[in-house]
Amino acid sequence: MLVYYSLYDRLLSTKALKDAFRKVKSANGAAGIDGQSVLDFAAQEDVNVAQLVHELKAKTYQPQPNRQVAIPKDDGGERLLGIPTVDA
Repeated sequence: MLVYYSLYDRLLSTKALKDAFRKVKSANGAAGIDGQSVLDFAAQEDVNVAQLVHELKAKTYQPQPNRQVAIPKDDGGERLLGIPTVDA
């Protein structure tokens, strides 16, 4: 079992990132603001995850803004749901 001492250490783990992506994929995650679908990311998963790890290690990763979707509430109001990108 791996022991992580900080959240950033966990982000640098290729295995942890691939496990996280599998959870998004199994939940049928929607495309974010960039329009890249989960299936598009999966088609190049190894390359995309390697690029992400490289950018995280170099501290050059710049996340994209979340896509916001209004979800209707029972009382007639709306709640905003943020959908992050499956970023590479």
